[in-house]
Amino acid sequence: MSAASIDRIIIRHLSGSKANQIEQIPVQDLQEVTIGRDPASTIAFDAKRDDVVSRHHAAIRIPANDDSAFRLVDLNSSNGTLLNGQPVKEDAELLPEDTIELGKNGPKFVFDVQPRPPAMSARTRIISAVDTTATRVVNAVGATGQLDGDKTGQVTATTASMAEPPKAGVGKETVMRMLGEERRSTSRVWAASLAGVVAFVALVGGAFYWRHLNELGEIREAQARDNARVATEASTNLSQQLGMSAQQIVSRYGDAVLKIYLQWRVFDQETGKPIFHKTVVYDGRTYPAYVRLPGDLGVVRWLTLDDENRSNPSIGEAGEGSGFVVSEQGFILTNKHVAAGWMVPYDASVGQYGIVFDLKQPAAFKKRDKATMINLEGASDEASRLRRWVPEAGGVVFHPNVAIPIGSIDGLDSSIAKRVFIGRNEYLEARFAGSRLSINATLVRPSSDADAALIKIDSPQPLNKIDISANDELRVGQKVIDLGYPAVSVETYTQFTTREAGGPSRVHDELVPQPSVNEGIISALGSASRREGDQTTRSSGGDVFQMSINTSGPGNSGGPVFNAEGKVIGLHTYGRKVGDARVTLGVPIRYGRDLLQPQRAAQ
Repeated sequence: MSAASIDRIIIRHLSGSKANQIEQIPVQDLQEVTIGRDPASTIAFDAKRDDVVSRHHAAIRIPANDDSAFRLVDLNSSNGTLLNGQPVKEDAELLPEDTIELGKNGPKFVFDVQPRPPAMSARTRIISAVDTTATRVVNAVGATGQLDGDKTGQVTATTASMAEPPKAGVGKETVMRMLGEERRSTSRVWAASLAGVVAFVALVGGAFYWRHLNELGEIREAQARDNARVATEASTNLSQQLGMSAQQIVSRYGDAVLKIYLQWRVFDQETGKPIFHKTVVYDGRTYPAYVRLPGDLGVVRWLTLDDENRSNPSIGEAGEGSGFVVSEQGFILTNKHVAAGWMVPYDASVGQYGIVFDLKQPAAFKKRDKATMINLEGASDEASRLRRWVPEAGGVVFHPNVAIPIGSIDGLDSSIAKRVFIGRNEYLEARFAGSRLSINATLVRPSSDADAALIKIDSPQPLNKIDISANDELRVGQKVIDLGYPAVSVETYTQFTTREAGGPSRVHDELVPQPSVNEGIISALGSASRREGDQTTRSSGGDVFQMSINTSGPGNSGGPVFNAEGKVIGLHTYGRKVGDARVTLGVPIRYGRDLLQPQRAAQ
């Protein structure tokens, strides 16, 4: 294979001081990638925290022709180099998605290239076969029935013929016949009357019985309704007290939470060129350079427009975050440091120490020159001021070889030397849960008051959205549920093959995001800065709330924080760490709601 078709090498750090970071190394004119604690290494590790790594630990050899492959070479390191858990004796073939470990239990990272050549695929992943359960067969049984015929009974009646009586005395026979007929008629009347009385009694009794049964049924139905109402009220009261569960939250709103991919850089407005932070080599190590300005202007970064053969890092950042849909039209809320990182304090990891130069001082050191060092992690005002610098605020750009501001001839005229910087997303993409396809996103509006921003994607279909709470009240001890994509979570990938325009088949591995859910309580409340008489009260973290959720972290920024009713009350933002203790913070949702209301209602 040839490196000519490969644009860059991707290094995804899994552990060590660079855990959860992604490095992209351009391949053009590069023959090897050096790895070690030497600051001049292409992949340089922290000298103190990564003490398992040797100064010159290993190297990745880049192929020069079509028959060669990437090779991992151990440079006689003290603790050895492992490839996919196996020690590397001298060198070994390196394939995409291979895991490199610098010493046992040392820093670990995954190797990959982009774009990946068709002939360069990852190692085959073995999948165990799983037997399916047997199907249980149920025999159908036919049921037959016989219907007996009704027995027919025949009733015969005989009619007795009455012989005509012999004629006798007319008077006596007539009277006797009349008396007999009268008796028979009376008997029939009494029988009919008795039958009517019996029928009336039966009818009235049946009516009373039917009414009794009907009333009894109504009573039973009323009791059943009352029991159901009481059970429903009890269940509702219990649900209101306990609120929605984490399982219900992720089931209902998981598909409305997105994973966001980002990369931004800062450019000089006048020239349109990217801004770089100058580095210098002193005593065999590479340090970031700073310049001490006259008067009370303090120490500033030595910013330049020249990368000096890729030795100067650019002012920018790449990373991942979370966001959630707030409208069917594709508007998404997330953090400002996710969607517009140049608008928040820039505290890139450049090591613990830097070198300070005086104004007009050349960047080159003579043999006996002694450098002035600054502790970037210290508590001094100068170090604190450097950590609070916001790229969007602009800065002084110096010549690459001498600490003289561009645009200034004698000394420093801050009105001339300070330049305007413009931040820009080089890419901002969003991916829904369960999908391997990313959608381009655009920055709509960042908040000027808090770590919140509004972005938008174009979707051909209405999107499932998450409801925002209209109540801004937050209470200590209140139940909260956090949803997002922390970098420490396990990840799911899908592998598929494509073939376009009759060309060769290409194998792709794409991440399929699955949101993580965490549950906790609000453990403390911060507050915005406010003036009371001659005193100013403010929180060390600003207007945020502190949560007991400590299992999330980087990558979860911008995710929604729900209350027990399933309404969003905040956005997951920065965490704070002191020693081994760590807390997670959230931004109140009112700052996100303000972004959705650019036109205020008339008062």
